[in-house]
Amino acid sequence: MPINCAIVGLEQIQKDWVEAIAQVRDSGKINLVAVAQLQMGSARNLGQRLDAPFYVDFRRMMLEAAPQMVILDRPRNFPLDFVIACLQQGIGVFSLGPPVQNLAEAQKLSVMLEPISHLLYIWPRMTSSWAMRQCREQEDYLRGVRFLSGQWTGITHSRAREWPGAQASVRSLSVLAWDACRTVIETMGVPATVYAAVQGELGNRDRFTDVNGLVSMTLRFIESTASLVICDNDSPLSRSLSLFNASHLVNLSDHAYSIRSAANGSEIEKDTAASQLRDAAWKPLAAELTEFCDKFAAPASPDRGWPHFLSDTAAVLTAMMVSHRTSAAESPQHFRGLHG
Repeated sequence: MPINCAIVGLEQIQKDWVEAIAQVRDSGKINLVAVAQLQMGSARNLGQRLDAPFYVDFRRMMLEAAPQMVILDRPRNFPLDFVIACLQQGIGVFSLGPPVQNLAEAQKLSVMLEPISHLLYIWPRMTSSWAMRQCREQEDYLRGVRFLSGQWTGITHSRAREWPGAQASVRSLSVLAWDACRTVIETMGVPATVYAAVQGELGNRDRFTDVNGLVSMTLRFIESTASLVICDNDSPLSRSLSLFNASHLVNLSDHAYSIRSAANGSEIEKDTAASQLRDAAWKPLAAELTEFCDKFAAPASPDRGWPHFLSDTAAVLTAMMVSHRTSAAESPQHFRGLHG
């Protein structure tokens, strides 16, 4: 049976997501029961585009539409209570970017969820990409990484309005930074220190979702290092990684990877998902949403869902913001202790 689904906060500028949602609906995975926005005009326009009832009163929407899952692009100043209420009622949340705006909020949600949860999926997720899955499934090429270099680029909603043809826009740089930092955490663990510089806007002192522009980060571990560059003024969403361990040099993007020997540089393996490179921009988005629907509706099991790393990732983003202000390396664990 289709899952009753509400859309909250999505803007029409996110045309790739609008198309992806329409396609998943047409496939029979979801039944769109509501569209909710903070502004009546936006709610009406998107509701008419997707042929769904529209609301600006979120409490009324939850009572009348009774969704089983929510596709959420959390607007600035949108209350965390809505997300908490969804999780408390077992309503799945497919979040376009972090569902939290600071570390305190992340810790509130984290205590409500198992470390691996089918109730929350945070897009984008590099570790769910075709290339990273191939590297994990065929051989454990990602074990014992000593150095990681990554680059994330995308475009914000505000810039996309002035950029014809922009694809898969994001609400702020924090959407890209969350994915980049979570990828490092899933691959290497939580860094001991973060050194960061931001060229752009930092916004609210406590809220990493206000950050826009370009960020350079160095993340230090006891015996390893990661380097990230994150930029929100390019389209489409693009992610690339280089990883080095004692045996292998791995280069990958979403749809391609190559593996070389660390000893002599000889090529061990490479592959490209050529068909995915030719896909329309909405197709990979629809695939991720479909995967969420399938796992959300699946019978309970220990591996049903995804690790969320809410507190860990939020702590790293907090350290990023503070490091920019202090021009010094900062400890994510320190901030976790302050908010624990």
